[in-house]
Amino acid sequence: MTRVLIVDDNAALAENIAEVLEMDGYETRVANTATEGLAPATSWSHDVLITDYRLPDISGAELVRRIKKMGVAVVAVVISAYTDDSTIEDARSAGASFVPKPVDFAAIGKLISI
Repeated sequence: MTRVLIVDDNAALAENIAEVLEMDGYETRVANTATEGLAPATSWSHDVLITDYRLPDISGAELVRRIKKMGVAVVAVVISAYTDDSTIEDARSAGASFVPKPVDFAAIGKLISI
């Protein structure tokens, strides 16, 4: 079963993403800050990271960088309502795909199918 870590400071959105993915057979965990997301990154073997770009402590792109630096191999997706070129480029340079908000679940599904 594919495991997905979802990090978003909008708890309702994070839970909504988790519910949709669970209906599709994914196992999920939710964190509301990057700091909360780093703990499961090392203690819970997950295959996919979906993170908001603008988090209260560090950016989602930086979270992707830190998790990958720890040697955790994940498919990473950064989501954001901010779709300016610098945000998208920062996400991509971290090794993540970018999906704009509102979240397109079909697009995420295609990106995380592993």
